[in-house]
Amino acid sequence: MKLYTQKILLGIIVVATVVILPIVGNLQMLDTPQLWIMAIIGIVASFFQPSYNPFKKSVDKEDRGTALQIIWSIYITQIITIAEATYLRFPESMHWDYITTIALVVMLVGLILRSWAVTTLGGQFTWHIDRKTSKNLIKTGPFRFLRHPGYAGALLTYTFSALFLHAWFSVAINFIVLIIAFTRRIYFEEAVLMDIFGIKYSEYCKKVRKMIPLIW
Repeated sequence: MKLYTQKILLGIIVVATVVILPIVGNLQMLDTPQLWIMAIIGIVASFFQPSYNPFKKSVDKEDRGTALQIIWSIYITQIITIAEATYLRFPESMHWDYITTIALVVMLVGLILRSWAVTTLGGQFTWHIDRKTSKNLIKTGPFRFLRHPGYAGALLTYTFSALFLHAWFSVAINFIVLIIAFTRRIYFEEAVLMDIFGIKYSEYCKKVRKMIPLIW
């Protein structure tokens, strides 16, 4: 219970910093459902995230700073997204249209996919790359379809958040920044997994794509 409480508190702190703080110059955003949906998604994402410290580097050199790169890429891109919607696009950014609905659906799919991946890995899911926890090669749940469903889910959620808020510049910014962060993480993570599981992981890679079914 204490761990869950800590996760929720961390989620609230992150949401206050990333979602609420950027709108202080336009508090009319507080009256929009989109902002509070973003806040709820942020808290839920934090709840299903293993405990982490966004300021703490890994003691394992194999991580290469990828965990911190990912979390700060998410924080920064979401701040940019909300700032664009608040100061460059408002009030048009808060109009609810078919793009808003489609984006929300994709964001939720991404959140579910990410959460499914985390719960499937259980104790083997770590914030930093850590070979000591990789005891079994998980190929169940979402890992039947993608080698890195958690990253795929996060990419969907945090890229389509820009579409959700009609922040058109941020769509491209978010995708580019996040795909770089996830690609770098996958490169080092798969090197460790290949070293641990050898031919078993190699065969798995031949059958299952990284983040996009049938493509990549």
